[in-house]
Amino acid sequence: MKNLKLFVLLNIFCYLFTSNYIQAQDFIMQGWYWDYPKTTDGKIWADTLKDKAQELSKSGFTYIWLPPLSRTSYGNSSNGYDVRDLFDLGEYGQGTTQFGTRADVDELIDAFTTYGINAIADVVYNHRDGGLPESNGAVEGWIENYNSTKVNNGDNPYPSDRFRCILTIGGSTGYGTGDYYFKIKSMSGHSNFYNKKYKVYMWTNRVGWKGLPDINESEPNGGGDCGEGNNDIPLGVNLWAWTDDDACLTDEFRLALTSDDFYSAGDTIYIVLANENSNYSDHYIYGIWYSGTSSDIQSSLICQTYTDFTQLPSNRGGMTYMNFKPNGNPTQLSGDWDWPWFYYDYDQTVQSTKDTLFEWTKWLCQEVGINGLRMDAVKHFNPEFLGDLFDYLHDNAIDPGVVVGEYYDGNSSALKSWIDNVYAYMDTDTKSTITPRVFDFSLRFALENACDLFGYDARNLFTSSVVDAQGMNGYNVVTFTDNHDFRSSGQPIDNDPILAYAYILTNNQIGLPCIYYPDYYENGLKNKIDQLIKVHKKYIYGSSSREYLNRSGTTRNQYIVPGYGYATTTLIYQLMNTPSDRDVIVAINFAGGTDTLKVYQEVNTSNFSSGQIFTDVIGNSLSRTITINGNNEIYIELPPRSYSVWVQGEVPIELDLKIFLQGAYR
Repeated sequence: MKNLKLFVLLNIFCYLFTSNYIQAQDFIMQGWYWDYPKTTDGKIWADTLKDKAQELSKSGFTYIWLPPLSRTSYGNSSNGYDVRDLFDLGEYGQGTTQFGTRADVDELIDAFTTYGINAIADVVYNHRDGGLPESNGAVEGWIENYNSTKVNNGDNPYPSDRFRCILTIGGSTGYGTGDYYFKIKSMSGHSNFYNKKYKVYMWTNRVGWKGLPDINESEPNGGGDCGEGNNDIPLGVNLWAWTDDDACLTDEFRLALTSDDFYSAGDTIYIVLANENSNYSDHYIYGIWYSGTSSDIQSSLICQTYTDFTQLPSNRGGMTYMNFKPNGNPTQLSGDWDWPWFYYDYDQTVQSTKDTLFEWTKWLCQEVGINGLRMDAVKHFNPEFLGDLFDYLHDNAIDPGVVVGEYYDGNSSALKSWIDNVYAYMDTDTKSTITPRVFDFSLRFALENACDLFGYDARNLFTSSVVDAQGMNGYNVVTFTDNHDFRSSGQPIDNDPILAYAYILTNNQIGLPCIYYPDYYENGLKNKIDQLIKVHKKYIYGSSSREYLNRSGTTRNQYIVPGYGYATTTLIYQLMNTPSDRDVIVAINFAGGTDTLKVYQEVNTSNFSSGQIFTDVIGNSLSRTITINGNNEIYIELPPRSYSVWVQGEVPIELDLKIFLQGAYR
């Protein structure tokens, strides 16, 4: 054992002085995670990444995906997807964003540039949040014209947590002290919205939140329209109610307003009618009987949304409610494209919406120094927008090195269709310089199953990627194991995620690999991932063909020594036609337990013959070299939950010294 270690150390020494030039290859790191330390915690994440720039470059990373950089509605504790001021990256006297100041961003980009790293910006083209309140006739019209026919046609009610109602009182309005009877019911009366829980909260500029316990409605409270009583509602207290399913369908609440409740010179009654847990209903205020005028004053009620972005500190990126759905343009507020899944949903068919988002992207690239785009929630808007965006960027001499869409769907066919649709809207000259990519969620879910599910057939990985399942070009794909969206219990890969990395970092033709910061720095995988990247660059990059040797239905012989492994937990594949003219064979053992995999696997000998030696350049298998036998087979012994990479010929070990000294070839 002592002599073997000495032999390996000599190989490493020789490699350091004689290794060939490592070919260039791109690798992405998602340089953040959901709960990364924010400036509200006294941390500046931009500095964290800046300090690691040289190290990341040395490890082989060429792109670092940054979190959303723009100022948000939730302040500097946000994760960035509630974008408010597009053009504010921590400047204009507003203090830091969640990521840092504009100066911090500039210093980070400079450091990246120094070390040959490109910054990928996380850009949100689907939605926006945090504008000032403005009267929104389009939303009010949607609410008040909603009916059963629209329900049956698939139209959704407008989300009740994204608007408020206001009633101006005092001054010359003619409304002041007295009783206000607010009548609330389902607009459509459709059974879809029976017994939906909703909150009624009212306040004025003089009387706000009182910090008192919530109260519940008391039925029957249909009011005079139903021959029933009503409930009193105080200012500054949450009242919970349920949409009714009786003949009346009405809840009535009496607000008794005194002179101490508002400013007589002019004030406003603000009303929120929000459902619980986004379980939206179509309830609305259909009547307001005011005792002071003995009349219904509902026509004075105004609907507002927080969609006025015309008074932001950057004085750029201005929008109003006409840039969001609904605004009079055709919509059903349903499905992936029209339902406002997050905050206020852009209408990208409005020219001013496109112009603003296009200009923002141009600014990020030309003035901030961004050279890649991770596009959020692309499943939720028309791909025509991105085709037009790429044309705009190209026409302005901007060709980002990486543009990748987050189409959150495990259906490989849907992922390919999205790429095809984006291409359909791109000009011919743009297609030659900008390559749209998609994150391979289909493969990612299969990787999780292979690592975490007992009894799962790991060979499904061979047919799960969008490249293998749909014949798509790997240049249009980014592979990954986990990201910030997989953060709840049961979502991340829990068991040996290095096995998933071994697959995406050695199978070069299925996409551009993306490494997750917590796995790399916090879960102890840095050295092993660095080793795989090094192996990829030296031996695998440029391989133009591959064969999945033990795929289901293969004609290649495989013999697993009884009691030493399983076909369903073993992956063996061969990479061919590499620039170095060396074939590479990869084995991954997903089996648990304690027994070592012992397998004879027939390989493709089109580039060599029996007697050819292969070397394990990782160091996980139980022998350093193996020889192709007379049956064109390679014999592998591999511990459980491990992997090996065998390179044609006798070659130096691409072994991280720390890993080796911790027990490789033990």
